[in-house]
Amino acid sequence: MRLIGGLLLIILLVLAGGIVTGFIQLQQTQEARLPKIAVQGGTLPKYEASVAKVEVGSRNETVELPTVDVKKP
Repeated sequence: MRLIGGLLLIILLVLAGGIVTGFIQLQQTQEARLPKIAVQGGTLPKYEASVAKVEVGSRNETVELPTVDVKKP
């Protein structure tokens, strides 16, 4: 397994070196296009959910707060 990996690495390095030095030149001969895709109609799944009823409101409430006295020495 190491031998195969090493050989592949050497081959890739030789190819990369050939491209960088200009020994191997790559030229694009044809433009690329995405394939045309046709989508036919479909349906979404339907769900029913039973949830609790939540009511939101406000009310006035009196709350006693503690007092803090600071005495300097």
